[in-house]
Formats: sequence, C-alpha cells, structure tokens
Amino acid sequence: MKTNRFALIWGILIIATFFLLFFSLTNGAADISIREVTNAFFHFDKGNQAQQIIVNLRLPRVIGAFLVGSAFSLGGAVMQGVTRNPLADAGLLGINSGASLGLALVFILWPKASINRTIWFSFAGAFFAAFLIFLVSRRTITTLTPTRLILAGVAISSLFSALSQALSLIFDLQQDIAFWFVGGVANITWEQLQQVWFLYLFAIIGSLFFARGINLLLLGDDNALALGKKPGRIRFFTLLFVVILAGIAVALVGPISFIGLMVPHVMRYFTGDNYRRLLPLVLVGGGLFVVFADLLARLLNPPFETPLGLLITIVGVPFLLLKIWRSQS
Repeated sequence: MKTNRFALIWGILIIATFFLLFFSLTNGAADISIREVTNAFFHFDKGNQAQQIIVNLRLPRVIGAFLVGSAFSLGGAVMQGVTRNPLADAGLLGINSGASLGLALVFILWPKASINRTIWFSFAGAFFAAFLIFLVSRRTITTLTPTRLILAGVAISSLFSALSQALSLIFDLQQDIAFWFVGGVANITWEQLQQVWFLYLFAIIGSLFFARGINLLLLGDDNALALGKKPGRIRFFTLLFVVILAGIAVALVGPISFIGLMVPHVMRYFTGDNYRRLLPLVLVGGGLFVVFADLLARLLNPPFETPLGLLITIVGVPFLLLKIWRSQS
C-alpha cells in the first residue's frame, strides 16, 4: 500500500513541478505569454523587457524559492529523526532566530556587506543557537525529549529574537532588516544563488547520505551501536547539515518557521518513517510548497505582494496546534 502511495506522490510532484514553473514564470504584476517564456530560454533577446523579467527576476526567484523550501523542510525532517522529536524544526528550535541575529550583527558591523559575508554570519548565529539549545537540554536531562527540547528552543528563539529587535532599534536598522524578518524571495538574484549553491548541494547530499543512519537512530541508540553505528557522530554531522541549510535559507529570505514542521509530516503519510524514501520526497515537496506559496503571495493582492512568511504562518500555526492536540490525545 505504501509503495503505491510513494509512486502516487512522486507522480503528483512531477506534474506539480511543470505547472508551478509555468504559472510562476507567466503570472505576476505583469502577465507574460508562454511564447515569451519559450523565447527567453531558447532565443533570449536582451532588448525584450518581458524576457528580461523572466531571466533576471522570475527565474532566480523560482529557483530561490525552491532552494529555500527544500532547505527548511529537509532540515526539519533530519532534526525530527535525529532527536526522535516529531515537533523538531529549525524555526521552532531557535536556529532560525540565531541566524537572524547573525544577520543583524553583520548589518551593524558591515552595512554594505557582501552576500558571502552575510551568509557566514548567518551560519555563525545558527551554530551558536544550536549549541545553546542542545547544551541547555542535555544539562537538564540525559535524553532529548520533545517537551524539553521545545522549551529550550522557544527560550533561545525568544532571546535571540529580542536581541535582534533591540539591535535594530538601537542602530536604526528597521528598514534594512525588515525584508529579512517578513520573509520573501522577491529580491533573490543570480549572484546570491551562485554564492550558496555549493554549500547547499553539500548539505543536501550529506543529509541524504546519512538517511540510513537516521533510520537506525529511530530504533534507539543501543540498537544503532549494536549495528556498528555511532549515534554521536551521526547527530554531529546531521546537525551540521541542518545548520548549513538553515543558514542559507535565512540569509536569503529571513526566518520563516513551520516549513520544516509541516512538509515532513505530510510526506510521512506516503513513506512512513523510512528516511531513505522520506528525505528525497521532503526535498522536492518542500521546494514546491514554497514556490506555490510565493506564487500565491504574488497573486492575492496584485500589484502588491503578501509577505511569504505571513502566508506560511497562517497555515503553520493551526498545523502545529493540531499535531500537539493529536499527540496529547
């Protein structure tokens, strides 16, 4: 039965990819015909305004949205596996807030910083947040239970968010970092994508490589040790990949929560907890989810755009409450 579901969801995702690519490139503040889209790919004319919009604005936007969605969702799925916590997510656990604090610091120290420096500061903040969360959790208990981990994440997230807001007020950075905190892919450029693609692929391939190890962690640390695996090493490397993915995504669009929570849970309906099947689905499904959300953000109130983070939060909060209610019942 699950094999049929697995084949079905892959078929749906493949079809959705073509439809979303078509609608994302042709719809927006200015509607563009499919002929112009085709010409932009095969007979690009620099003097054609419509083709310039497709190549320099919409195409990097679509690719960036897919990258961000896949990064957040894959990071969430990996964290849920290695912590055995169904509510784990880079946003809920404060890693996104840590990356945001890194962004605030780079705007203060280097107002005209390059995207490369911005990304590295985002990584540093994400690493520091992850370190604090796991340190606090392990000082209170010997295992990472969902309640303790979420409480530690909420505390660290609140602290870092408050620090980011305080810094923005003290140094008058409200306009400079407002875009990052509402979340949006409108300003993603080819230069930004060029800076992050290598680290993105490194973290994606690394996460997929450790899928079997995550499956063993789900059986318990003792069973993993009995099978010759080292749980500590698996957690270290997978957390490293999660922090890289979160750092990239937050550096590009800001701290958007709930993507890493929702997408893995939806995809588990088709794969169960087999991470060798789950992670590729989450990778593609999460990317398409953000592409769809961005398309919706453009079309709801044209020519203005609805904040992407707001749309995802509207869906994510009820989803989280439903998961908590089901786990308690």
